[in-house]
Amino acid sequence: MKAMNGTWLMRGKHVLTDQRKKEKGVLRDGAIAIEGDRIAAVGGFSELEKKYSGARVLGDGKQLLMPGLIDAHSHGRGMSPIQKGVKNDFLENALFDWAYMHLLPPELCAGMTAYHHIRSGCTLLHHNGFDDDGPIGRSRAHQAIKVYLDSGVRLAFSPGVRDESKLALDEFAFFKTLPADLQEWAKPRVQYDKAQIEADYFALYAELLSRYDGGDTRILLSPSWAHGLTEKFARRVVDTAAGKTQIHMHTLQSPVQKAYGLRRHGKPTMQWLDEVGLVAKNVTFGHAIHVTQADIELMGRRGASVTNHPSCNFIMRNGITPVMQMRKAGVTVAMGMDDKTINDDEDAVMELRMMHKVHRLSSYELTEPPMDAYEALEIATINGARVCGFDGQVGALAPGMKADAVLVDLERVENEPWLDPRSDIVEAFVQRAMGSDVDTVVINGRVAMEQRRLKMLGVDALFREVREFCSKGLPEEQRKRAEMLARIKPYAQKWYKGWDEPMVNEPFYRVNSRI
Repeated sequence: MKAMNGTWLMRGKHVLTDQRKKEKGVLRDGAIAIEGDRIAAVGGFSELEKKYSGARVLGDGKQLLMPGLIDAHSHGRGMSPIQKGVKNDFLENALFDWAYMHLLPPELCAGMTAYHHIRSGCTLLHHNGFDDDGPIGRSRAHQAIKVYLDSGVRLAFSPGVRDESKLALDEFAFFKTLPADLQEWAKPRVQYDKAQIEADYFALYAELLSRYDGGDTRILLSPSWAHGLTEKFARRVVDTAAGKTQIHMHTLQSPVQKAYGLRRHGKPTMQWLDEVGLVAKNVTFGHAIHVTQADIELMGRRGASVTNHPSCNFIMRNGITPVMQMRKAGVTVAMGMDDKTINDDEDAVMELRMMHKVHRLSSYELTEPPMDAYEALEIATINGARVCGFDGQVGALAPGMKADAVLVDLERVENEPWLDPRSDIVEAFVQRAMGSDVDTVVINGRVAMEQRRLKMLGVDALFREVREFCSKGLPEEQRKRAEMLARIKPYAQKWYKGWDEPMVNEPFYRVNSRI
């Protein structure tokens, strides 16, 4: 749907304008005026209705009007592992198990991802690629971006690759533990052309940057993870970004990765990253669960950021990111859904609630306040905008900012059966709402969803295509590859055995005790 002609209004019984202002950032019976792709004015509804006489109004005056939520870490797979027939488990196990998942075409992955996000009030998503190697990676990137842009969602996109440790961490030493027949099959997955991966990656990044990066789309850099990264590649990422382009990578997601950093570099991973220039204001670390206090202080000094994925971290048995300690140290924390959420449906509102709930565990000190709803929303909006390259442009409702906003029906929140009028409406939203309560989504001044119907995405046809594709089962070549990886998996489990033991001795969040 094209942007509306002229100036038009969005009205809310409550309008959350800026989460950082807490209660002072909430207007009663307010509205925003939208001109083109930007917010022209914010104020009382009666005031703006008079100023823009005759303007079309979206909103029935009974809803919450708020900034769109932001998913700062998605892989754009469109459906969860369980939907594709694979159980969730530790990352080191899942990297083998995922070979059995249906590999949907990129246009279906992107379509499903856009659908999940828009329907639950998420107006900006960051698609973080993984193993976008060679011509196939190039083709998939272009196809996915096209679908995202056609769907209306605001997009940050980072192609991602690993240029070492693809099969397992410390790949050459691991390779030697395999029997001869598995070595023969695994050899090309350990002995590959790192220079070609590097050349292809930076060519793809330059191509995507020149074609798509601009006012409404950002192209970011992503060495997929800090534990599959050579120093040469790392330094080229830093040089290419030149302190301006956002860099995003998985870091210290598991205790095995924490141990590997010490084995690989002889020092903590974060220290090595700092030495190559990858702890900086334009760098965001995905997960960052198994960091040390020294790591947190370093990130704070450098102005680095983290994306926290609370549901995924539970589902993948990763642990808990020490978000409260990070925020105290000045680390910017944003929200990521990572394709794996508590209801297995990429509901951005539910993930916001998970963020709010998990980090209430950071202390048992009775005088220390927990994370409140406004802080959780700041993480899921303003901070997400920053790490996706849209700092100051989206994430709040203020004149001059991009018009990304959602209307949330409050019928269930307020009237099933009652909500005390003394209750803070933002706290009530975070505590009680779900993505299904989102009625209207506006992105860049265009209506992407109205009365829960997506305007720029053919949902019925999309679902039909997904069902038809998946009903065919796995191609024979993929099935054989998955079976070989399943044979290698026990050797990887044996390889990693004991790596975690000294890595988790002093937790940040003390949830219970053995004695």
